[in-house]
Amino acid sequence: MSYDYHDAAMDAAYERLSEELYPGHKAQAIIEFTYERLRSYYLQHTDLLVPAVRTYKSAESLLEAKQPAAALVFSASAVELFLKTCLLRPVVAGLVHSESVADLVVESALSQTGFKRYEKLLAGLFKELTRIEIREIKRAGAYKPLLEEASGLQERRNAVVHRGADIPETDAADAFSVATAVFDEVLAVVLHELGLSIRKGGELVDGEV
Repeated sequence: MSYDYHDAAMDAAYERLSEELYPGHKAQAIIEFTYERLRSYYLQHTDLLVPAVRTYKSAESLLEAKQPAAALVFSASAVELFLKTCLLRPVVAGLVHSESVADLVVESALSQTGFKRYEKLLAGLFKELTRIEIREIKRAGAYKPLLEEASGLQERRNAVVHRGADIPETDAADAFSVATAVFDEVLAVVLHELGLSIRKGGELVDGEV
């Protein structure tokens, strides 16, 4: 898929949004967007994770059924949902003060394949809440950062969907491992810092399950 004027405009818009929210590459906006407000958003939307968890479980089932191409597609989709719907949506919805503008920004974000252009927003959130640089996280046994692996996974997904690329089982297993690491080392860490837990199926609850 070629990079066109629309893609460039979207990149520029999200770059400006990131700079406004995190001036000087510091998570200044998170200081205003308090811990309690973020917790409140999740508790008001306790089913937010359900589609992502369902997609992740589908990827696992397809991998076990030896359907590597489909397993990779669902793993990539799970990664995108974990990062964009489950992390980006609460942040943007809370940080953009106008509710109508927030809805437009969030829906526009969710309509775009991939998440590279939102990496700065994710990094600001993760660093402020966990004191960890998300760009430095690596899953066990991997030599590339997790976010870099996740971006590559989106490209492999596109190759399957748009060109019918053949996917070996080892690649599908790696894709599912990336999705697992994004859940365990990014999303679950943020939720833990907020004092939230995940029930079977993806429902969020306050405190320990």
